[in-house]
Amino acid sequence: MKKTLIIHIGWHKTATKVIQLYFANYRKKLKKFDVCYPVIDNRTGFGGIKHSDLLVSIFDELKQGHKRHNVRTFDELFKMSVNEITNSKCRWAILSEEGFSMEYLGIPKLMGRYKEYFDDIKIVAYIRRQDYFLESFHSQVIKQSVTRDTKNLNDFLSHSGIKKRADYALILDWWADVFGKENILIAPFERHTIIPDPLTYFFNLTGLPTKILANYSVEQTQTHISPPREVTEFYRYMNLKGIDFQEKALCEYLLKSGATLTDTKYFGRAERDRILREYGSSNEEVAKKYLNREDGILFEEPIRDYLNCSETWTGLKPEDVLDYAMPIIGMMSFEISRLRHENQKMASLKKRISHFLYKFYRQMTRKA
Repeated sequence: MKKTLIIHIGWHKTATKVIQLYFANYRKKLKKFDVCYPVIDNRTGFGGIKHSDLLVSIFDELKQGHKRHNVRTFDELFKMSVNEITNSKCRWAILSEEGFSMEYLGIPKLMGRYKEYFDDIKIVAYIRRQDYFLESFHSQVIKQSVTRDTKNLNDFLSHSGIKKRADYALILDWWADVFGKENILIAPFERHTIIPDPLTYFFNLTGLPTKILANYSVEQTQTHISPPREVTEFYRYMNLKGIDFQEKALCEYLLKSGATLTDTKYFGRAERDRILREYGSSNEEVAKKYLNREDGILFEEPIRDYLNCSETWTGLKPEDVLDYAMPIIGMMSFEISRLRHENQKMASLKKRISHFLYKFYRQMTRKA
């Protein structure tokens, strides 16, 4: 029987978690439909829903002699995954980790070892227009606990690794060199394209049995929605200070008042135009090479102009987040006041009970 391996490489901010959660939640039931979503290992904490351990084992493999992660070796995890998939006797298998699309040529090269065991391997990539991808990804690496980045947006955009991540032709060509151009399945992550939802589209794109969806419904939920930029900068400031969500940080904001909330987006029209020009030739190559679009148009949605966005964003100053912090301070103050009141009531009650018991004891001893 022909065995097909689907390697889902992301990118970030394209509903990857929605897809991964579905396969993880129905992992056992999927086997009835000839689909294996292997566990492999779960030392990173994310392996329960995706294949993070496999990814970080690749990082360790690429930096031999400098092991940084508490995971098994790539060779061990590779063999574990092949054994698990083989023992399942399923026709389809899926590996998913958005980090597979990171800017390291060694990732697709090492993943090429799977060609020894599968008749057919498909590489699936959802790609988001670069202006949206970059501002959303910037927010993610700041707020997630595993990275806690401190770069402002300009420094983030100028980082060589980030520039490569947004060069879709570069990354996709690396995968095509290993698995063949005909096995690269991509989809521009736009509303009129990814229909009716990211997961159903994933099934249709890959040829997975859609009867699974008829038996186990797709939950219309959104995860990892990017917060307003004030919120992102609030987290970045805490990262710079090396502190978690503490009253001390809020007090610092409170001392520097005078800010107002601005738009939730970072880029104005001119900046979006500049970014898309920067990646214009790359996007045209992807459209022609992987989607057979002779016009070279990869993303079709018009460029919107978001109000109150500076044309060149340098990052908010800490005091600019006050209006976001204030409601939280208010809630904290309310909660602190409530707890203090409860404690005072409890202390008063304990005092009255103690006083009553003491009087009762004195009366009893007098009678005795």
